[in-house]
Amino acid sequence: MSKLNQLPHITLILLLLYSSLPLLVSSAKCHKDDKKALLKLRAGFGNPIELPWTSDVACSDWYGVIWDSITGRVLNIDISSVVLYGTISPAIGDLPMLSEFHIQYAPLLTGSIPYSITKLPLTKLTIRFTALSGPIPAFLGKLKDLTDIDLSGNRLTGPIPEPVASLPKLNSLTLFGNKLTGTIPPSLFRGQTRGYLLYLSDNLLTGEIPRSVGDADVAYIYLAGNRFTGDPSFLFKGQKNTFDIDLSRNRFEMNMSSLSFTHSLTLLDLSNNRIYGSIPESVATLEGLNTFNVSFNRLCGRIPIGGNMNLFDRSCYTHNKCLCGSPLPSCSA
Repeated sequence: MSKLNQLPHITLILLLLYSSLPLLVSSAKCHKDDKKALLKLRAGFGNPIELPWTSDVACSDWYGVIWDSITGRVLNIDISSVVLYGTISPAIGDLPMLSEFHIQYAPLLTGSIPYSITKLPLTKLTIRFTALSGPIPAFLGKLKDLTDIDLSGNRLTGPIPEPVASLPKLNSLTLFGNKLTGTIPPSLFRGQTRGYLLYLSDNLLTGEIPRSVGDADVAYIYLAGNRFTGDPSFLFKGQKNTFDIDLSRNRFEMNMSSLSFTHSLTLLDLSNNRIYGSIPESVATLEGLNTFNVSFNRLCGRIPIGGNMNLFDRSCYTHNKCLCGSPLPSCSA
């Protein structure tokens, strides 16, 4: 038989082989132990109808679950806007390959994070906008591969645990909208040259920002609505690549006249503090600046003109000691 005559037969064999692959893969998609753990997890959530992890639905199609097609193990759980009752079951620890766990917008989910989570190889942990309560568990510091933690919009109390702040790969810490107290641990982002996100707004945190945050050159810093004190000017020193800094509604004191700004800056909110001096002319050279607010401080002097400064109305400057110039009344000669 010539090679040309063989081609149709080879093509037919390949088509038959490929058509059988989905069956082979689907049969390996769900490891029985992981399936059992997920059913316990669902039971802990009150067996919600919106979470159809049942025998009626192929586990490969279970909402919010990503399986490894070779091992059949669960890699990722991502549940959003599902009415979850009850708590997070300790069975979460029986998913040995789970690297990401995300639950958000589940306001009826209560309780705390189970200790069994420390058995997992987690890199990302998100539990946000739930009724999760109590302190942030220090045992999260055992998860040495964690890069992103988001526990925002819950009912958490107490301090930020030192073991959590000391995680060696932590790149993003989001805890806004809780009732956290105490200070930011001085070990946060220590030893890192670059961080991504620090979002601690709307808590009851006190004390000064640790120098480690400035040394890490964090891209996005949101600390609004706390009780922080001290001089945060070190956040603006050196060659940085910061985009957003929101320090509003705190008790910071610093001389704004001495600040220099990275050209990457897009948001700067220093309102409702105890900041004095004048607004540096260099603010007008920031081409990407689209949000700027220094109201309710102790600033004096002429408001810089040019660049994007025409974007900011008088509300961005009101209630200072003696600022003047557009959009406020003109300065006296």
